[in-house]
Amino acid sequence: MPFRSHDNMSSSGETLNIELSPLIMSNSFIASDNNNDTNEANDFLHPQLQHQSNTHSKSNISLLTTSDHPSESRYSSDIALTPMRHSISSNSSNIDNTIDNSNHDSDTASTFTTLESAITEERYKSPRQIIKELTIEVLPALLVSVAGSILAGYILGTIQTNPAFDRIPALFIMVPIMLNLKSNTELNMSTRLSTLANCGVFDNKKEGIRAMRSNMELLLLQSTVVGVCIGFISTVLSLVSRDRVDGGSSESAVFNFFLEATILMASGIGCAVIGSAVIGILIALTVRISHAYGVDPDNIGTPIASSFGDMTTLLILGLLTSFLIPLMHTPWPLLITLGFVALGFVLFQVVRANEQMSHHIYKGWLPLLYAAITSSVAGLIVEKCADKYPGMPALVPVLNGIGGNIGTVFASRLSTSLHLHSRQNRRDSSAEHDLVMLILLLINIPVQVGFLAMHQFVDPALNVNLWFIIVYTSATVVHGIAILALVRVACNYLWTRGYDPDDCVNPFITGSGDMLGTILLALVFFAIA
Repeated sequence: MPFRSHDNMSSSGETLNIELSPLIMSNSFIASDNNNDTNEANDFLHPQLQHQSNTHSKSNISLLTTSDHPSESRYSSDIALTPMRHSISSNSSNIDNTIDNSNHDSDTASTFTTLESAITEERYKSPRQIIKELTIEVLPALLVSVAGSILAGYILGTIQTNPAFDRIPALFIMVPIMLNLKSNTELNMSTRLSTLANCGVFDNKKEGIRAMRSNMELLLLQSTVVGVCIGFISTVLSLVSRDRVDGGSSESAVFNFFLEATILMASGIGCAVIGSAVIGILIALTVRISHAYGVDPDNIGTPIASSFGDMTTLLILGLLTSFLIPLMHTPWPLLITLGFVALGFVLFQVVRANEQMSHHIYKGWLPLLYAAITSSVAGLIVEKCADKYPGMPALVPVLNGIGGNIGTVFASRLSTSLHLHSRQNRRDSSAEHDLVMLILLLINIPVQVGFLAMHQFVDPALNVNLWFIIVYTSATVVHGIAILALVRVACNYLWTRGYDPDDCVNPFITGSGDMLGTILLALVFFAIA
């Protein structure tokens, strides 16, 4: 039976406006548009953690609270509880509500206790606990990301000798666009799952599996769209290059271009979907295992996704193009492309039918476009400076990669905090976020300098001296401060405008970080010169 106020019983089942105590139930609330008394309720709740009232066999309990926040995100589940007594703080007084239910659902009942304890623990972490947590969890993840960046560079250098790249030079154009767009969709999945894990969804095995499956379906749909876009962009740029080289088009040239276009489309969409499937599984396992063993997935999810994502993408691209080139004069590349497009339509129907995920289909595309444009500008800057400063290209991926990783870690933590905490607790959270920013910045410096020393040992041609270390370290500090500040502003701005930072903030961070880091690195070499 629904909760009813002793003071104001409503036979029509009107929504009871309440202010929840620190127990925030992530799967138990719904946003209501018609509410005249929402100020205090909004201080405790965001629609991301709201539940839509549904009918359930026998007896269900529906907690309804209101919010004027325009976000459409919601997570829902039917809840059956044992007889218990809840004390809910109303705007004016405490209302005792008694729930009578003969069916006992132990998993759901334990979820409430788990969520309350998780939120209380996260809220009252001491500065020493935060420092220890970030040092133990984030630092190894950043070191893994550095190793991933180095291996990705090695794999890129290897696949560039692939005959497919000699046969179709437009594949070189595909690589940076692929790495950027595909990586950002995977980072978004990591932050979404990390938020759900910290909100208690993974404490229930069935809900956790459902969340992982839904996010995998969304990721594969987004990667299909991204793959089509990458293939199309690469094809257009290839056409421009062909016109410039050939000075015209014969029937043979047109046919050869069509064959190359099918290879580009099949490579783009195939690499995006297969790579995202592999990394999506890795992300889901990372979040679930880390949460089960008491490690905050916000601290390790995005660096792991970023480092392994680049390596996997390049490896799959090299293998896929080697497989497709011998089939160039057959219908198979075209059939493969059409098959993945058909898969995309099926995924679209599946995700659209999922009430929890359907609103994500149309969100986050503008930030992805922004990231693609800014990263392309950064690539042009590297290309222009490479001849004058030969050592610069080797440092770009690491400076931008480490800076971007601390930014995405902070964004993931901040997004989770925004979902968990109310406006009334914003002051305490602000002090904690200041400390997190400082620790992440301090972690960034030794990792950057350590890589610089290792690079000097491997390649002495860079000529790293004390002056170079000072200037480079200063650039990394500026880069880190700018990224962390941008994360802070962007997350809060998006949240107050009704957007979920999990869907939007990562592409802004990586795109802006790539462009800023490349400019700063060019200034470092200019100052040294």
